[in-house]
Amino acid sequence: MRRMNRRPTNSQRKGAAVVEFAVCLPVILLIVLGSIEASSMLFLRQALVQSAYEGAKVAVRPGNTTEQAVNAATQVANGRSLENFTIQVEPQNTDDLASGEIITVSIFAPGDENSLFPFGPFLNRTVSASATMVKE
Repeated sequence: MRRMNRRPTNSQRKGAAVVEFAVCLPVILLIVLGSIEASSMLFLRQALVQSAYEGAKVAVRPGNTTEQAVNAATQVANGRSLENFTIQVEPQNTDDLASGEIITVSIFAPGDENSLFPFGPFLNRTVSASATMVKE
């Protein structure tokens, strides 16, 4: 006796597609949202690096003050729309440093306040960057 192979009907194929979509959609969304969040944190890190660099560049010039360096770093950070960042300059008083001394400008920003989403791996973490230069 010969058996006939039954082909799935059109409605059975649609049902299988719906189930496949329901299984794959959360994974696809997780990948897309994770990629967006990772890109956002890369932007944050690069903004911090640029801000620290600009602050250090101002701090090492002869005659410039620590306040001018902090203002330069703040302008860059504000231009990049960073939230609740803090800037540290070491040593704290760069005005009296001799030529050849090392100056470090560091900037810190909370990951959760600069994130696009209120969840994710960057909650309760601080992203930071620093730049070190020699006084001219």
